[in-house]
Amino acid sequence: MDCEGAAAAEIYRLPEECVAYAISMTTPGDACHSSAVSPAFRAAADSDAVWDSFLPPDHAAILARADDGIAAAGECASKKDLFARLCGRPVLLDDATMSFGLDRRSGAKCVMLSARALSIAWGDDPSRWRWTPGLPGSRFPEVAELLDVCWLEITGKLQLSLLSPATTYAAYLVYSFADYTTGLECNIGMPTPMATVTVVSGAGGTTSRPPAAPATTTTTEQHKICLQHMGEEETIMHRQELVIRLRKAFGRTVRFDPDMDIRCPRPRDGGGGGGGWREVELGEFAVPAAGGEDGVVEVSFKEETGRWKTGLIVQGIELRPKCTSKLIKLDS
Repeated sequence: MDCEGAAAAEIYRLPEECVAYAISMTTPGDACHSSAVSPAFRAAADSDAVWDSFLPPDHAAILARADDGIAAAGECASKKDLFARLCGRPVLLDDATMSFGLDRRSGAKCVMLSARALSIAWGDDPSRWRWTPGLPGSRFPEVAELLDVCWLEITGKLQLSLLSPATTYAAYLVYSFADYTTGLECNIGMPTPMATVTVVSGAGGTTSRPPAAPATTTTTEQHKICLQHMGEEETIMHRQELVIRLRKAFGRTVRFDPDMDIRCPRPRDGGGGGGGWREVELGEFAVPAAGGEDGVVEVSFKEETGRWKTGLIVQGIELRPKCTSKLIKLDS
C-alpha cells in the first residue's frame, strides 16, 4: 500500500466524533461534498453535531417567535433538515411582520421586513395606499399597493444583532406592479429615485450603556435607483444625458464614472407562485465581527420628483448576505 492509501485508511479509522468536528469547521457546501467520500464520512457529515454548528447560535430563540410553530411541531427530523427548511422556506415571525431564513452557502441569517414593518409615507391614508391580502408569490399575507402619491418614501430599520456578525449584507426592495402604473418609470432628464443605507454603531441596541459611552459611528451610502427597467438603448441615452448635463454645469470634460450607473431591477428568484415580483438592490453594509449589539441599519428609498405615482406594490425589504459562490445541494 502506498503512502496516500495508508493515510486514507488511517482517516477512515478516526472516530465519527473527530470527523464530525473537522467537518463542522468547514462550510455547508463542504459538508455535503464530504458525505460522498464514504459511508462513515456521510454519517459524520449528516450528524446533528455538524449542522448545529452551521445554524445561528440563537436560532432556537428566533424560531420560538415563529408564527407556524416550526420548532414545536417537530417538522424537521434533524438539524440538517432544519437548515434545509430555513434555506428553502423562510419562516414568518412576529405576526408576519418579518421573515427569517438562512443563506444556503454560508448559513448566515436572511431577514425580510414586511410592508407592515416598514415606515411608508402616507401609508396610513387609505386614499394613498391600499393594503391587499393574498397576492401570488408573496411571502407575507399582506402587501401595500400605491394608489396615488407625489412623494414616495419607504424606510426600514433593523438591529444589527438580528443579523450574522462579520458578514456583508445587501438590502433589496421587493416589489411588483399593478395592472396600471404611472410616474414610476425612469425618464431622461428627470431626477432619479435615491436609496440610502445608513448604519449607526453604538446606539439603538438592547444593551445598556453608561452615560459616558463612546460616541456613535455612522456610515452612509447612496445610489440612484430605477424601479421600471429601461431598455439597453434608453439606458445608454440616460447615461449620455448625465454626462452632457455635467459638462454644461462645470464647463469641462467629464469622464464617465461607473458610480453614475443606475441600479435596475431584476426578476426575483425563489419567490414561488409567480406574481411578477422583482427586486432592486438599494445598497450594502457590513455587520461587525462583534455582532453589532448596539447597532442599527436603516434602509430608505425616496422618490421626490413631484410626479404623481400609482401602481407600485411593496412586499418588503430583504437583507441577505452578499455572495458570489455557486449554490449547493443539501440532499447530496
